[in-house]
Amino acid sequence: MRFSNKKEKRLLIYILFFNLLFPADFSVDTLILNPITFKTPGPGPGWNTQYKTKVFFPDSLVFWSKILMVQTLKCDSSTEADEFDCGAWDYIWDASVVVPAVKGFERFKLGSFVTPYGKRLSLGKNNSWTWTYDITDYAPILTGDLELIIGNNQELLDLKFLFISGTPTRNVIEVKNIFPSGDKSDHSLNDMYQSMYRYSALSSDSVLQVAEIILRDDASGFKIKSIISGHGHAGPNYCCEWIEKWHALWINGKEEFRWQVWKDCGYNPIYPQGGTWPYDRAGWCPGTKVDEYSFEITDIVSPGDRILVDYEIEPMIDEREGSGSYLMAHQIFSYGPPNFNSNVEILEVVRPTLDDKYSRINPSLYGPKIIVQNSGSDLVKNMRIVYGLSYGQKSTYRWRGSLAFLEKIEIVLPAPNWEGLFENNEFFVDIGSVNGRKDQFINNNVVKTLVPIPRELPAVFTIVLNTNNLGRAKENKLEIINHERISLFSKKNFQDDKIHRIPVRLDPGYYELIFSDSLENGIDRLWWKSNKDSIGIRGQLRILGEYDSIIVDFTPDFGEKIRFPFYIETINKK
Repeated sequence: MRFSNKKEKRLLIYILFFNLLFPADFSVDTLILNPITFKTPGPGPGWNTQYKTKVFFPDSLVFWSKILMVQTLKCDSSTEADEFDCGAWDYIWDASVVVPAVKGFERFKLGSFVTPYGKRLSLGKNNSWTWTYDITDYAPILTGDLELIIGNNQELLDLKFLFISGTPTRNVIEVKNIFPSGDKSDHSLNDMYQSMYRYSALSSDSVLQVAEIILRDDASGFKIKSIISGHGHAGPNYCCEWIEKWHALWINGKEEFRWQVWKDCGYNPIYPQGGTWPYDRAGWCPGTKVDEYSFEITDIVSPGDRILVDYEIEPMIDEREGSGSYLMAHQIFSYGPPNFNSNVEILEVVRPTLDDKYSRINPSLYGPKIIVQNSGSDLVKNMRIVYGLSYGQKSTYRWRGSLAFLEKIEIVLPAPNWEGLFENNEFFVDIGSVNGRKDQFINNNVVKTLVPIPRELPAVFTIVLNTNNLGRAKENKLEIINHERISLFSKKNFQDDKIHRIPVRLDPGYYELIFSDSLENGIDRLWWKSNKDSIGIRGQLRILGEYDSIIVDFTPDFGEKIRFPFYIETINKK
């Protein structure tokens, strides 16, 4: 590989991937850049201060099959935001690079993120949590020496860029901001909120007006991506953080795309947090990436076209909403033709996995769940999928359907034979054939993960539920299901402020206990309410063993539901 900047200190290593995107059976050349580590001095005091650092990105002549940005946060007493190891509040930040332009500089957003509420927060076993961004589409600008702006001073940050060599799904020719903002003559003026707009201005169309874009005549594919998050507490519905609004893109005078910016937060994998984390918000939750919306426009435009792109938002229903705001970016990408005819890619293993993102639905011994994408030009009509424990009996599943170029699908596989499973055993899934033939690009056909094991319980135990008051007990439902997802026990309509004792006796096998709350705010006290009479009492859910010994004491601040997988005697019992 050739690199344009010889001053850059880079580490090129050959690594064997056991993660979400790449197989364990092939060695992949990967360039790892680590511009910020946990030992990097913090960005300094002050509200929401960001890291600003120079990154020496690789030569633009090298092709990469994937470019990933891997962000890990860690709670630590050395952080400067406040007295908490993780900052107390949910603050948004942009990850962006400052790129030389014809006149001055232009800032490109790679993604947005909102920190979790830090009070009484634990970020996993190592008090750290990892989020991965696929930023392959930004390959044309991730080259040379660029300023990177990211993070804040609430948590320690470790940031890596993984450049995985190989042939991408399609070559990215160009990326443009549709509505550039900020002063390009001096990129220091482009602070984090350069792309934040008042709802009143968006609703009246006084900003983000029609943009004229000349499409590359050497491109054959085009896509628009929008990154949007709502903020503020304006008007009767607390716009724009707490209210759902539609957004739309018009191309050449015709509305082509309309979508809702709203995110369900009740099953957030980072919990409990010290705040109102379970409540749904406009495009984000505390401790998540901001939602991104991608729109393929290849079929409605032609290379070399001069197109008009306009953004529209649901009009205000109350003028008091106007001081609410949206942070957003809209970008257009130009691509070459597909590089493969046949290329089915395993994007993620949802279960079983140790991935932080899926910690709420793992461990699980139900059928494995994977997400695949057709990254080839041929229509996919069938796939042969082989999977199981790496050192155990293999299972085969034949998928039939219709999957066009760039379409994604979630596939639930029948449960394999888990015999011989031990803690962190290795699981694999392999797309053995596509349309009856070997895939053209086998490097993304195989993924391996580690299998977490559910908790073992005695055959006899007691579930003890202390319910809330203020009429909240009716929001709860308790259920136990077996390995076939058949309900063995179900109870709802609990009485307020009462201790419910439920004796349980089960045969050997695999089960799940599910305790849900219909309003998705758990059974904790509503301590953040200003009216003391509406705070209520704290509920409690426990599993007790012999002589009422505590086996499991669940947090009452669980949001939507508790999902507790367990087994009796043996996980292999059917």
